[in-house]
Amino acid sequence: MTEALTPRWQEADEAVESLVATLVALATAPPTRAARKRPGGRPRAKSRPKSTRHHIAEVIRRYRLAPGLRVDRNMVAALLIGHRDLVTNPVLVAAVARACGIITGRELSPKKVARMAAESARVAALLARAEGEPTPGAEAVVPAPRRPIGVAVRPSVRARKRSRRRARARAVRRWSLAAAGLLLLIAVVLLLG
Repeated sequence: MTEALTPRWQEADEAVESLVATLVALATAPPTRAARKRPGGRPRAKSRPKSTRHHIAEVIRRYRLAPGLRVDRNMVAALLIGHRDLVTNPVLVAAVARACGIITGRELSPKKVARMAAESARVAALLARAEGEPTPGAEAVVPAPRRPIGVAVRPSVRARKRSRRRARARAVRRWSLAAAGLLLLIAVVLLLG
């Protein structure tokens, strides 16, 4: 015999399902053509593909997307099936979303990541309200700031390339000035000596 859910529980369950569906859609999105190749443009070697949850956990660890959390494949799997303790963690939700974007080659904008973190906080507030245990500040969920705390923004590929070009140009200028100064010093020594 099934129990009838109260409207508060229905609303909370729908919010959890919506957030989980968004995360699963990000996790199962096919990679872009650029994401399937190595940085040098060579295609990846044919090997056994990694499981999605293992790959997501590895990317979160590699890029340090979830500071203060030890994310493993089981945690990612539990989040993707809608474990309530994990769905209400905005840092974890944002980290999984960003990792999925990195894997597929479709970087998520900071605005979308903040929106997902805010949705996670909203789910926490709805679950707390449904349980009848209001948490301090959970009822007054405000829109997330531009970037949630603990979620680092990774510059785009174009910005990283531009930064590397500028750094190389600065290094060339420094070496050129050093070489010119050394030649000038040698010329002065030869003229005086």
